[in-house]
Amino acid sequence: MNLQGVRLRLAIVYGVITALTVGALAWYAASVASDSVYQSAERDAVQNVADTAIDPENPPDNIWRVDTVNEWASPQGEVWVEPPLFTIVADSSGYESFQRFEARNGTWLAFSRPVDDERENFLISAVSLEDYEADVSSIRWRIGLAALGSMIAAAVAGWYVAGRSLVPARRAAQQQRDFIADAAHELRTPLAVIQASASHTLSRDREADAYRESLVEIRQATERASAGVGELLELARLESGQAKPRTAPLRLDLLIEEVASAVRVDDTKVEARPTVSVVADADYGLLRQIIESLVRNAAARADSVVLTATSHAGMAIIDVIDDGPGFDPELLPHVFDRFRRGDSKGSSGLGMAIAKTVVEAHNGTISAENRDEGGAMVRVELKVAL
Repeated sequence: MNLQGVRLRLAIVYGVITALTVGALAWYAASVASDSVYQSAERDAVQNVADTAIDPENPPDNIWRVDTVNEWASPQGEVWVEPPLFTIVADSSGYESFQRFEARNGTWLAFSRPVDDERENFLISAVSLEDYEADVSSIRWRIGLAALGSMIAAAVAGWYVAGRSLVPARRAAQQQRDFIADAAHELRTPLAVIQASASHTLSRDREADAYRESLVEIRQATERASAGVGELLELARLESGQAKPRTAPLRLDLLIEEVASAVRVDDTKVEARPTVSVVADADYGLLRQIIESLVRNAAARADSVVLTATSHAGMAIIDVIDDGPGFDPELLPHVFDRFRRGDSKGSSGLGMAIAKTVVEAHNGTISAENRDEGGAMVRVELKVAL
């Protein structure tokens, strides 16, 4: 899956939706603002007529009195425009009305009002719309620029949000790639062994014992491949969150005694040291599995393995201590990485990586070190159950 392409498409869809929404809001805001400005022009025209009616001796500019019976029109003060006065009155049907007209010096708004009950005499005022239209244009520009800025910001936000929304998909794709790479890494050696052993055996007729020896080698290689793939699947489930710990109060002191009794390795003594009761919130199955894996890993290299369970500063601690050769100093910083083997005695090299994943799923920590007195120690720390 091309996640970058998906992100781009999501960002485009988000940007288009945002652009349509912002565009509609900007258009509405510009319409409302324009109407408000033109209503201001209408109020000014009405006020001019009202002022003339109150004080005929001092009328505003661009006011006319029109007599429709005698068909004459008289300016009441200074005028600098020639409106179609009789057309304006005729179109008003004898009532108050607003009409626009074009003149040589721009667009004007005319307001007519009858001044007698017979609706024969009218006062008409004219207001130039030049300044009002400039205000409308300015408002539209500001709204347009604000809308454009909002769209750009929304596009950037859409790109960011799309990227964030794809984080789980990207993580899943990365886990899938890791699993495929790890599986290929883990299967390469046993498959090579199987192929080489089978090819060698089939190259010519052999004794029954030779066939048996080859089949044993092939079986061991398939067992290793099966174990490695099983551990890979388990690690993938843990890392993807499909196998989440089902925690409950667990006696760690009893757990280490159980593990010590269950692990039997030739020539290696495994024991759990007596301790006080230590309780942590943990998944019994997962925790027992990794403690047993740590013990078997240590027992393969040591004569004695000791398990202890203690508590300190609100943390429950399990130590797996052995008297073996310890970790290779160069390997120690990477002991919890996948496929890190210190020698040929390990299995797939995934045990420590699985242990780290399980412990971290419990919100705990795991560490490994070489002891000054010899041997190694792996420590698991979990929060004490409240």
